[in-house]
Amino acid sequence: MAWADADSARNSGAAWLIKQQRGDGSWANANGELAVQSTAAAVLALKNSGLSKSPTFGTAAAWLANADADSIDSMARQTEALASAGLNASAQASSDRLYGLRSQSTIATWGGYGGSGVDFLDTALGLTALRLGDSTYSAKSLVASGNVLLGAFCELATNRVSVASGKQAWPVTKAATNQSSGQGRPSVMSTALVLTELRGMQKAVGFASATCNGTAYTFATLQSEAQAWLLDQQNAGGGFGEQRTDGSKGTSSVLVTALVYRALNTQTTPPQPTTGNAQNWLLAQQDNVSGSWRNDPLVTAQVLSVLPAAAGIHLVDTDRDGITNTVEAALGSNQAIADARNQIGTPTLAVTGANTTAFALSATTGQAFSYTLGGSAPFTLKSGNLPPGLTVNPSTGLISGTPTQTGSYSFDYQLSTGLVIGRIDIGNPVVVASSGDGDAPLPEWALAALAVALLGIGQRKRKSGQSAV
Repeated sequence: MAWADADSARNSGAAWLIKQQRGDGSWANANGELAVQSTAAAVLALKNSGLSKSPTFGTAAAWLANADADSIDSMARQTEALASAGLNASAQASSDRLYGLRSQSTIATWGGYGGSGVDFLDTALGLTALRLGDSTYSAKSLVASGNVLLGAFCELATNRVSVASGKQAWPVTKAATNQSSGQGRPSVMSTALVLTELRGMQKAVGFASATCNGTAYTFATLQSEAQAWLLDQQNAGGGFGEQRTDGSKGTSSVLVTALVYRALNTQTTPPQPTTGNAQNWLLAQQDNVSGSWRNDPLVTAQVLSVLPAAAGIHLVDTDRDGITNTVEAALGSNQAIADARNQIGTPTLAVTGANTTAFALSATTGQAFSYTLGGSAPFTLKSGNLPPGLTVNPSTGLISGTPTQTGSYSFDYQLSTGLVIGRIDIGNPVVVASSGDGDAPLPEWALAALAVALLGIGQRKRKSGQSAV
């Protein structure tokens, strides 16, 4: 398939993902579960699709910053996504919590829920989160501070499964006591995740090799041997699957293939045509009607985050509402009208368990506007005023009408279930100038994030014998 096919797939997939966002800003998988993981994946997918200025992205990041993550993988994914969204303080807080739950006090390794042994899926995710979200990451690679990253490197180096000469992989979990690491079954997913992180870790830490229990290891060797094993796991069609118990290749999986594709694509010299074949297989799995992969937001977001990033014409946003023209075309929305907020459900910034919700929207003079307040009737104005030309139905909470005057209008509505605090900014119609000069207005996602901050509803809720060279 041509590169243009990847662009088309990314645009239609992003459009489908936008439509699946829930009213509180989150996503869940096809079973309605894994909200933190799904939303974190969606944030990365939207950014890769050139949509980081959209209201969809902003509300997702706001929800994620307030989400209560419990497992190691959810915390790790949350940290990575918050760092990617530029929410550094929230990413640091999540990273600090994650770091405190590592399974060994002197080594940066993790198990499923913290303190539950070592598995290499969670360790790879945890190391990535630490590298991207922790401002003290560099200090953690210094011998003077205990060098927990060197310890992690040695854990990875000494717990591989030797498959053949020059081919090694990682199992899902560390071998049990009195069991050699070679007795574990190699895992495609574990190896792909670790290989990806080794590449990032190599660039970030101050050592290229280390001596672990008397044996010298290098980043280059660990990567090349893992890559050699992964290449053997590709199925004839181009996809990858998790190995069966008898050691044979597993049925190709979208999620597994996406992880391997990213791992191979992050190497200095990507092996071709392996990565191209993997991408072609992924593109062939897309639903031609909906634009999704497996009709699952988590799976779809994972694929979108590893496809080639939006660039050139795919970043053009004529109406400057945060959704690019090519994605708007896939959505069927008007590329000349700033209508990105119409894609967001109600209530825009609801937080589970809170009795106060907030939203910040924009509208245009002379153009019809409608928005429904979340909650239950009656809807009673407590303070402030709606923009001239707009009214609220006290029984349904529907705000509707045609704004007649520019300005910013803040108001509070009392509901039987709590309080809704809103702000609507009214502007003049967008005039598309040929020169493209002029300052861009503050995007809606920034206003939404500002609303969250102002309202205060963001509650959060060793080895010895190791030396680096």
